[in-house]
Amino acid sequence: MTVKLIATDMDGTFLNNHGDYNRSWFAKIYAELQRRGIQFVIASGHQAVELVDFFKDYPSMWMIGGNGAELMNAKVGLSAETFSAAATQQILATLAAYPEIQIALCGTKMVHVLKQADPGFIAAMGNYYYQLETVTDLTQVTDPVVKFDIICAPAMTDQLVYELTPKLAGIAVPASGGQGSMDLIQPGMHKGRALKLLGSRLGIRSTEMVAFGDGTNDLEMLRYVKTGVVMGNAPAMMQTKGDTVTESNEQDGVLAYIENEILRK
Repeated sequence: MTVKLIATDMDGTFLNNHGDYNRSWFAKIYAELQRRGIQFVIASGHQAVELVDFFKDYPSMWMIGGNGAELMNAKVGLSAETFSAAATQQILATLAAYPEIQIALCGTKMVHVLKQADPGFIAAMGNYYYQLETVTDLTQVTDPVVKFDIICAPAMTDQLVYELTPKLAGIAVPASGGQGSMDLIQPGMHKGRALKLLGSRLGIRSTEMVAFGDGTNDLEMLRYVKTGVVMGNAPAMMQTKGDTVTESNEQDGVLAYIENEILRK
């Protein structure tokens, strides 16, 4: 198989449990990928602007942010699909029935949380997102919203997805990021769609792509590409959804697979 594009999720996949990666090993691999004309793409729930900053040593790298709603390259700039203002207000009105959940509005410029939100939640969002703003009223945010990041009690996750799916039908899609967290994304906006758009832009077919992931928000991406690689640390259910399984994120499974299965062939 000729590989022209490699895409990877961030948390639990490319990054280790400390939120970092093997920088020296990756630098060597990336240089070889560049030499061979193979694109390396980050596909994450993080904001695209944050991803570009995180990988500022690699300005040619493409970023898929907001779980597929954003596409960005440091040299080309940002393109984003956002919720309409009316949809944002309707979603917030629906979520108001669940006072026990914590909500972050992920805009194109900033992530917005309530000043009166749980301090632990605010701290966690500050660690996850670089650009964080506290506001007194989420309904007054004017920054176009790419997605909603929701934190809830782990035992509540499946029921919340079950209830919100029909309530927000045609407006937003709940995508669980694991027990205790979920995103509300725009219908049809996912990492697989973004990869298709990027592939069209770069002249790369899905049969020339490999993708890595560990969660349900990676499923469309894993299904779209020729070879979907699931991490060894992913839940057992997820490990049946790809074409193969690599080592865990703590064992640099992404880099090991690229070196052993792509660069050595």
